[in-house]
This record gives sequence, structure tokens and C-alpha cells, in this order.
Amino acid sequence: MFLFAGPHLGFVADVLGAPLNCTRRLHASVGLVSVVLAVFHATVCAITKGMPSVHHSRELFAVVAIVLICAQFAPLSLRRFSYEIALRAHQLLSFGLAYAIWRHLPSAGLFPRLYIYISAGLFSAGTILQLMLILYRNNLGLSRARISYDLHTIKVRLYLRRPLKVEAGQYINLWIPSASLSSFTQTHPFTVVSWSEKPQGHIDLFIEPRRGLTKDLFGLSEYGPTTSIVMFSGPHGRALSADHNENVLLIASGFGIAAQLPFVKKLIYDHHNRRTLVRRIHLVWQIDNLDIGIAAQQLLNDTLADNSVDRDYILRISIYLTSEHISKASFRTKEVAERRPKSSTIILVSVSRAAPGLVDPVVPGPVDHARVAAPAPLRGPGAARTFYKRRYKLAFEAPPRVQLPFPLSSR
Repeated sequence: MFLFAGPHLGFVADVLGAPLNCTRRLHASVGLVSVVLAVFHATVCAITKGMPSVHHSRELFAVVAIVLICAQFAPLSLRRFSYEIALRAHQLLSFGLAYAIWRHLPSAGLFPRLYIYISAGLFSAGTILQLMLILYRNNLGLSRARISYDLHTIKVRLYLRRPLKVEAGQYINLWIPSASLSSFTQTHPFTVVSWSEKPQGHIDLFIEPRRGLTKDLFGLSEYGPTTSIVMFSGPHGRALSADHNENVLLIASGFGIAAQLPFVKKLIYDHHNRRTLVRRIHLVWQIDNLDIGIAAQQLLNDTLADNSVDRDYILRISIYLTSEHISKASFRTKEVAERRPKSSTIILVSVSRAAPGLVDPVVPGPVDHARVAAPAPLRGPGAARTFYKRRYKLAFEAPPRVQLPFPLSSR
């Protein structure tokens, strides 16, 4: 019955109050157990009663059910090529399997088909409830989204018909029917990069163009910003908490910054309002090229502006550029000169109290020493008057890669 608990696992995870990854693993585990039990049941019946006859409808649908169960492994291989096609194939096979089981079970009495009726009722109730939430949050209509493309980055601002409270780290499922012919039947999850203590009238998305729907969004906005009608569900996901920690270290790479910035803004807000024990925040961001850094500049500026409230600076941002083929580049008010690494690989960061508006340099390749000339925030020539010049030491060690959970907090 859990396999048909709802039309979308994100909604089921919200109802259960569990992380989406745990819900997915539970869904996969229950499905695997169902496959094992079905194969065992079919094997025992074949041994004790002989092979099923296709001339009897119950036995015929038993064979169909076994075939559909085994066919559920096919979408797993399709996910690498097209996640949307794999998902729709999985859903169609699941509905076909439920119908085949219903036809296989004897119709005499209520009990043999009771579990099918309960599963169908549970799925229907979940679908109706989710549809009601979608209609309520979209105010019984379609919202508007402004889609733009710049520096290999897609930015979407979703104008809401009803103000929405979004916690840090939550995401929405976005439906954009005008993106392409196939987009009419698909939704896509996107992390909300904007955060506010009050319900927001619009929310921002920071998207990496890849395949599928994001490629269609690139096609919409390639020649200039455009506006499209959309509908969304959510917000989904659980809010993270680090209120009981004094030092917080956040590590992001590439477009993963979209998941970290709202969390940073919330920590800063809670610190200014004496709601948390957090005293120091260090955000380390690794990027492959300067384009994504420039595209995210406004997001970083907004976060630094929040950090300057009451002149109680608790945030430090370190930007780490992995490219080693840049002799000199400009990051608005900062210049980046190439420095050859003396040792390669990963940053060891100690969380320390930041200087006002501190942003560490964008450095190509790992370095041992770097002289910092950091404006408080990164915007405008006027920021040059507030430079803080200090010497910092960035340490590196031999391991080529480290896997760290984020947010990583320490007391």
C-alpha cells in the first residue's frame, strides 16, 4: 500500500515529515520486497499447481502481473538517458500492475481485493489533497515566471498569486507547459534560492542548464528574457537547523550555492534577532569558472547586505576557482591573477570571525599564501573605499577529493 501512498514522493515525504532521500529509499525497499514476494509466490504456485493457463483470465493476469513486475527494472536503465521518460514508464507499469493484480484476485467476497481498494483510496485521497494544495497556493490560477539566461546560468523569478512562506533549503516542483511539447506532461524540482522571514510575493531560482526541462528553459531565454505561465507545487522538503551551534561551516560547489545561500540568510537573520547561538559562519564555494561567480554576484551582495545589519559581521565567504588556465581575470571590483599551486587539492578551512564584509579572493588553483584586498560588498566602484587588506593563509593537503556533508556544523 505504501507504494501507492501518493502521486509524488515529495508530497509523501512532507506528510511523513521525512527527508525525500529516506522516502525514496523506503519506496525502493518496499518495491524490492514486493518483487521478491511476487516471484516466490509465482514459483511456489508453478511447482504445486503447474504452469498457468492463458485460457483462464485469473491465471493470464497472474502472468501479466509477473511480467510487469519484472519490467519495473527497465526504467532504472532509462534514467541515464531521460529521467522524465523513465518516471512516466515506471508510473504506467505501476498502474498496469495494480490492474493486473485486481483482475487476478478472486472477486468472491470483499477481503481478497480489500488491499487493492485501500491502496486505490489512499492514492486518490493523496492526489486530491495535493491538487487542492496546488490550487490554493496558485490561487486557483497560473502564475507568471520571468526567465532569463546569462553567463551559462538560467535565472527564474516566479511571481506568486498568493504570498508563500518558504523555509531555507526547501524546493518547488515547477510546471512550464510552454517550454516544449514534452514539458506539458512533466514537472521539475528546483531549490528556492530566495529567503525571507515573511511570506514572499516572488521567489527566485538559480538553475544550471543541462538536459530535459532545463535545456528547454535555455531555449526559451537564449535570445533574451521571456515571461511564461507556470504552475508549481510545494514548497517541499524539511528545513535544516543549526541553531545550537556557534560555528557553522558551509561547503558548496558550482550551482550548489543555490541551496546554501538561503540557509546563510536565515542564520544571519536569526543571529541579529537573538534566536540562535550561531556566532560565526564560513561559506566556502568552489567554482569551475568565473561566469557562475559573476552570475551569482547579486545573490552574494544581498547576503552580504544582510550580514552588515547592526555592523555585527559574522559571515565570511571564500571563493575557490579550480581553473588553472586564467592568467588574469576581472570579478567586477576584484582582480584575479593566476597563482601556481605549491601543493594541490583541497582547502582546510578554520572558521574565524570575519572582517566587515569580508570576501576572500577568487583564486585559480590552490595556493599557500594570498594577499587579500576585499571590498565590502562586491558591488560598485564605491566599495573600493572600504577595502580591508590582510594576509591570510589557506592550507592544502594531499587528498585529491573530500566528501563532506553540508551544512557541516561544529561547536
